[in-house]
Amino acid sequence: MSKRAIFLKLLLSGAFFWILISFVQTNQLVQIISRIDWLYFILSFVLIPVMLVVSCLKWKMVLDLQEKKIPFFRLIRIYLIGYFFSNLLPSTVGGDVARSYYSGKIINNQSFSAIAIFIERFSGVFLLFFLVIFSPLIKTDLYSSPYIYVPAVGSFFLILVTLWIWRVQNPLGLPHHLAQLVFSFLFKIIPFPGLISIITVLEKKYQAVHRRLEKLHSELGSAIRTIRKDRSLLVRIICVTVLFHLLTWLNVYVAFLAFDVKPQFLGICALVSTVLFVAQVPVTLLGNLGFFESVFVFYFMLIDIPGAETLAMALLLRLKMLTIGGVGYLVYLSYSDAKYIGEEFEQL
Repeated sequence: MSKRAIFLKLLLSGAFFWILISFVQTNQLVQIISRIDWLYFILSFVLIPVMLVVSCLKWKMVLDLQEKKIPFFRLIRIYLIGYFFSNLLPSTVGGDVARSYYSGKIINNQSFSAIAIFIERFSGVFLLFFLVIFSPLIKTDLYSSPYIYVPAVGSFFLILVTLWIWRVQNPLGLPHHLAQLVFSFLFKIIPFPGLISIITVLEKKYQAVHRRLEKLHSELGSAIRTIRKDRSLLVRIICVTVLFHLLTWLNVYVAFLAFDVKPQFLGICALVSTVLFVAQVPVTLLGNLGFFESVFVFYFMLIDIPGAETLAMALLLRLKMLTIGGVGYLVYLSYSDAKYIGEEFEQL
């Protein structure tokens, strides 16, 4: 990531927080934080290791298909290191890349390590697509808002695209050929240098997207072949993935209770998946700092939870992310094989 992109994303983080603070009266936020319920506050932090264990359990299920097994406690340490890279460093080295690298070193198989990360991540994202569509039905009136049904339509489209990529042997062949013809035609007929430079930028963007889709198709095929080795693995992955999403709902609910805010739990269940789906858009750095909190505030106003109360809850979630990232940094410093890779990560 270039310095300009890093600066722009940090600027966007600041802009989102400025909007939040201007939208939510500071005295209201201070008042809400001052009435903190320490029992639920502590319980909220207790949920951190529970969710971490569940995530690592799914990861270990896949990795254990290899002969060389990684001890569960060591996987947790690697997961924490990945969390540090994802949430505390404005770098191109993502947490998944770090996890893939360190686990791959242990099993001496970087390719399978990357597949295991893909299965662990993709299973959660794929279920999230379904939850974005169906969980708002818990409160059907939510579907009157475009902020609910537009993400649902987007999720439905992504499900269809995923199934298409999985089922078709070469799904990108014809679209890629047509795209190349279109760009070639545009370069021939457009005489203006300014427009040519714009088309060139668009072509580069398209090529980057095409490479990512090709990688997705390859990884998806590898993942399916991996799961077919043990059909019971699929059932276990689904069960653990469902459990993790239930914990995400509970995590938000308990974070609200920590500030003596008592929303309907079904309202939480109806909205959280959509919020997490929208918050995945990589707008800012450091775990979408600023944007993540803004999405929560905006969406929970749909079920009449005031902005200040939701912002307090979202800031607690952010504090928990920073805490996990901080622990991950300490683990990173003490990890026997740890070193900042940089170029070595980029080659994976």
